[in-house]
Amino acid sequence: MLIELTNQIKVVRPEVQSVFPYSNSLYIDDEVSAMIDAGAGGNAYAKLPVQDIDLLFISHHHFDHINGISFFNNARKIAGREEAWAFQDEDLYIKSTGYQRWEDLMGKPKRKDEDEFTELPADVPANYGYIPMQLAGEFKDGDIFNMGQTSLTAVHTPGHSPGHYSFFFPRESILFSADIDASPRGPWYGEEFCDLDAFIDSIHKLIALKPQILVSSHTRVFDSGVEDLLLAYLDIALQREEKILRFLREPHDVNDIADQNFIDEWKQDKPHILFWHKMMILKHLQRLEKHGQVIKINNDRYIKI
Repeated sequence: MLIELTNQIKVVRPEVQSVFPYSNSLYIDDEVSAMIDAGAGGNAYAKLPVQDIDLLFISHHHFDHINGISFFNNARKIAGREEAWAFQDEDLYIKSTGYQRWEDLMGKPKRKDEDEFTELPADVPANYGYIPMQLAGEFKDGDIFNMGQTSLTAVHTPGHSPGHYSFFFPRESILFSADIDASPRGPWYGEEFCDLDAFIDSIHKLIALKPQILVSSHTRVFDSGVEDLLLAYLDIALQREEKILRFLREPHDVNDIADQNFIDEWKQDKPHILFWHKMMILKHLQRLEKHGQVIKINNDRYIKI
């Protein structure tokens, strides 16, 4: 599905719901043609001149944003400089998943069939996992790209991943926020290099841009109330943390906290989701310990100070 925001800026939505392994893309049909992200699926891209795309901006390295890079063979592929490693260093990519913590958090070694997807839809032309890529260049916070009638600014918004970027079109006041997605499930920060403090700062950074239209990777287009949406989205994470902090009036470990289901927006119905749930709890504990609100005792238990 193609949603035209302006003559040049168009949202490319998957033919099915825009959730993993799919994500929305943004198509810039201008003198320099570009796509932001490559996860909308082959069926969605089939209606577009993908071979004529000049630039492919990659918001971050997660599979649902890059699995369709093979559709854009002629495009120059560029990503944020903070995350170039994710396409060039498989060992560091594997570390970023956090799976080295699986046995500690889940109580048993990880099996291959516990990956998120063992079978992928036919229009997703890549296998789940590491996807090496030769980048044509990197961008940094504040870089401006003039495409012709439109221009966009790269906005470094880490937290979800260290090199996560959003893209702002100042003239049209359109923000592509990628995985700062205003989802009712709230922020996701379930990997090793996720940083909750950085996530909070990034949300406020986007609010300060005062966008009129919000396009994200996994939700619909919002054309009003963007600040309220982002604050409500952030508040979900802050409420999770407040519940955890109250629970830690007595010492508990990550498993005890997970049993309380404080992150109930992400149902613990599959092993990988339970693992992410525990990783997100760990991110809260790291933040609370950093800010002097909890301490770790007996190696694996935490208590409120």
